[in-house]
Amino acid sequence: MTTLESTTFRNPVIAGAPGDDHGDPFVIRYLDEFFLYHTGDTSGRRGVSVHRSRNLVDWKFEGYALEPSDVGWAWSDLWAPEIVYERGTFYMYISATRAGAGPSPGPWQFGQDDAGRRIGVARSSSPTGPFVADPEPLTDSWSIDAHPFRDDDGTMWLFYNVRTDETSLGDGLPGTGTVCDRLVAPGRLEGRPTPVTFPSEPWEGVPTRDWFWNEAPYVLKRRGRYYQMYSGGSFVDSSYAIGMAEAPSLRGPWLKDPLNPILRGGERIVGPGHHSFVFGPDVATRYAVYHGYLAGEEGRKVHLDRLFWSGDRPLITGPTEDEQPRPAEPVFEEAIPHWRAEVWVRGSWVQVGGTRFRLAPEDVWHQVEAIQSNGRVAVRVGGVLHSSHPAYLEGTGPCFASDGELRARSVTSFLEDGDLHELPGSSSYVWRWGGSGTLELSLAVKGTITLALNGAAHELEGPRERFRLVRLRHEEEVDEIRVRAGADGATVTDLFVYARG
Repeated sequence: MTTLESTTFRNPVIAGAPGDDHGDPFVIRYLDEFFLYHTGDTSGRRGVSVHRSRNLVDWKFEGYALEPSDVGWAWSDLWAPEIVYERGTFYMYISATRAGAGPSPGPWQFGQDDAGRRIGVARSSSPTGPFVADPEPLTDSWSIDAHPFRDDDGTMWLFYNVRTDETSLGDGLPGTGTVCDRLVAPGRLEGRPTPVTFPSEPWEGVPTRDWFWNEAPYVLKRRGRYYQMYSGGSFVDSSYAIGMAEAPSLRGPWLKDPLNPILRGGERIVGPGHHSFVFGPDVATRYAVYHGYLAGEEGRKVHLDRLFWSGDRPLITGPTEDEQPRPAEPVFEEAIPHWRAEVWVRGSWVQVGGTRFRLAPEDVWHQVEAIQSNGRVAVRVGGVLHSSHPAYLEGTGPCFASDGELRARSVTSFLEDGDLHELPGSSSYVWRWGGSGTLELSLAVKGTITLALNGAAHELEGPRERFRLVRLRHEEEVDEIRVRAGADGATVTDLFVYARG
């Protein structure tokens, strides 16, 4: 009999001893393991911790990936590490300060060296380090919280936090905001930072209302639009929360969501923020990893919750304070013509189905992702979209080949449809499935629909002015997924279906 502990978990996933701090967590997947990095402790002279896991829940401390350096800009206060892996090198984007920089003006500063805070890059050939900081920082003025973003075409961008006259609130109250600039090389910015989110809303202020934060950016792309999530309030208390802005391009214009914040604290977990996202062990389910306090305790702890899409906005389902299912393992059924797969390749080429892609250099590991959905296959190599074309053979799983090594192959039967389907009154839309086991489904809906999974029908009523997220689990065989609109019509989008065994 399966025990409760083996099928569920309860936040936090990293707590440490009473008072231990694990702020600003960031997770990457490399081969078949996850690596989590977080800000050094409040003494300022400890390094960036790294933890290792197979399942996103059970973590083992592996030591310090980056330690304070004699390099001037990275002398202490190693904050908010984020990692990019590319062609054998791990790049850590990190904020730090130098000795003797002096305090910054204003009511909010952190230590006597606050004026020297900069963002820079450290490099390693291993996810656990040691990382070595570049001689010079990327930025030449106060800056923290770097977030590297790779677009579909392979271009790299850096979102980060600044403090200038322009980031002040409209009435002159001081604050910080986020900007975006292009990375022309891993260690060099183009030098054209564009404003993204600057303080403008009451919830973004600290409780004393003498300082305002827009910080900790993280960017996702969906339906050709960009969504930057950011944290506001005070990271030292329960006012901290997560907001969101969207734009048609990385250079903007960016518009904040009128329903911000999109994630606030609860009763047991308070002050959630500074998050990152990662696909789980099934390489299809996306999770938010963020810090938050346990009510009445000191030190930020690491928490894990699901990410969903609901038409025009991302939704983090948290903070989840009770038991929740552990991240799912891959489940594949050949009868289902949709899947998401990942494999790591070391060689001079990789072939996905009938299409071959060159790899360079050939002596390092390359991440290859493939998605087959609704008769098309999209292939990414190293996070860059290389191909989108009709599927060669439906009803079969991914076929990977190489002249070198293939490792950590994972495939999950999975259907994603992000198109907007405007359904006239009483009309239907159908997706093929074909699975015989349990499925998990989520769908964004405007209006009233009937959702039919073979003989099981679910009547769902919702408002027409905003999307409602529908989630369900079905334990029996399903040939097709059918949505029928009510008499007044409906809009459906963001269908996600996962095989769960």
